[in-house]
Amino acid sequence: MNPYRLSFLPKPVIILAVAALPFFLLSCDSKTSSTSSGAQVADETPAETPAETPPTPLTTVTLNAFGDFSCTSNWTNRDGALGLRAGSREGTCNAKFPGESGSYRISFLAQTEFDGASPYRIYINDQIVASGRYPYSTGNLYCACPLDRWHTVCPDRNVTIDAGVHTINKGDVIKLYGAEDYGCGEHGAYTKWHYMTFSPAG
Repeated sequence: MNPYRLSFLPKPVIILAVAALPFFLLSCDSKTSSTSSGAQVADETPAETPAETPPTPLTTVTLNAFGDFSCTSNWTNRDGALGLRAGSREGTCNAKFPGESGSYRISFLAQTEFDGASPYRIYINDQIVASGRYPYSTGNLYCACPLDRWHTVCPDRNVTIDAGVHTINKGDVIKLYGAEDYGCGEHGAYTKWHYMTFSPAG
């Protein structure tokens, strides 16, 4: 008599256990599947596509004439604005654009005078993008304004000059060129200005 015989189990129970064994073995690893050749391969989960980073929104950038621009040595404080020294003819101021790349409207605050219409030019990376002349600060006095009372009779006036919409990249060099204009002989205007503004366009 075989001592290992499972004599303590009824025969029907033994038969059912043996019959269920193949199904138990097939269901042990739920993470594998069979190929046509019978090889076992792991189930693959599609990789998630990373979300695209939205572009950084453009914001208004203002660069101060005194603090943010590097200028030739012939610029000085003239009546609260940055202007050319008398007799120095012309000069430039440069700054690197610190904002995000995009489309901007450029404008700058000019301080106009009664006795001259200073010429100006604005460059982006040495390419002229705008040019013109300051308007006069008065409508009818011009050279007839009394020099000893010009501060009250025909004072300087701040005017925003629109230089148009342009594509500007971060790090581009912005340059303002200015020149004197002696519209009244021995005295004139000196391209006085305060700051330049870059407003998002579109």
